[in-house]
Amino acid sequence: MYTENNKGFTIITNFGCDNHCKYCITRSHPILQNAVTDKSKIDWEYLEKCISESEAPTINLSGGGDPFYDWRNNIDFYNRVYDLAVKYHKKMDIHTRVLPDDIELIAKFRKIALSIENNDIEAVKKLKYMLPIIEKTTMIRIINVLDERMTRESCIQYINQMHDIGVKQITFRQMFGNRKAYQNFLKIKDTINMPGVLFLPDGEYHNYYFTTNNKLYPYFFGYTEEDRKVWMKKYEDIEQYCG
Repeated sequence: MYTENNKGFTIITNFGCDNHCKYCITRSHPILQNAVTDKSKIDWEYLEKCISESEAPTINLSGGGDPFYDWRNNIDFYNRVYDLAVKYHKKMDIHTRVLPDDIELIAKFRKIALSIENNDIEAVKKLKYMLPIIEKTTMIRIINVLDERMTRESCIQYINQMHDIGVKQITFRQMFGNRKAYQNFLKIKDTINMPGVLFLPDGEYHNYYFTTNNKLYPYFFGYTEEDRKVWMKKYEDIEQYCG
């Protein structure tokens, strides 16, 4: 697992999203500023340089939007990143809310971190159907951002729901900025101790290459720890719900 002293490498994309997340960190993001990824303007030479210089064994795709949004029209992007991963002896991971119906594409990834909301019945149905197929080629971990509305009981209910369909790895992530959610995470995290269940504190675990402006940042919110602190304070008062 990556830490703040042993960072991974993440490529931030914004191909769009379905606007149904309970939590959106990117809508008010100071670097993204609602910019979309224009594949024709990606600086592949500089991105390759950043990948080659990274000591991280994996390349992670994340968003800004969802990296698997409109995935059928972005196969060329995934293939090109995959070719770079192979060239520099790295694996690919992805953080997404979308499960493509393309096992060949899924198989390019070492691990899928799949975000599923508590009440997303259709996403659970699709995961139940695809999980046995996915697990033949790729690891999968289910992610849920722990907000201020969740309780210990709702977390356990969610865990049991995932276990019932065969999920073995579940992560509850601490929400960035939101003070009540931050405190709720601290309240709940030590009350649940179950195999395969992780409570991940908010932190800077990657270096971030933004495809929207072709710049590399050591923090998701900028170049310095101060940038992060400033935006964490601002996010205390920003409405982060979009679904």
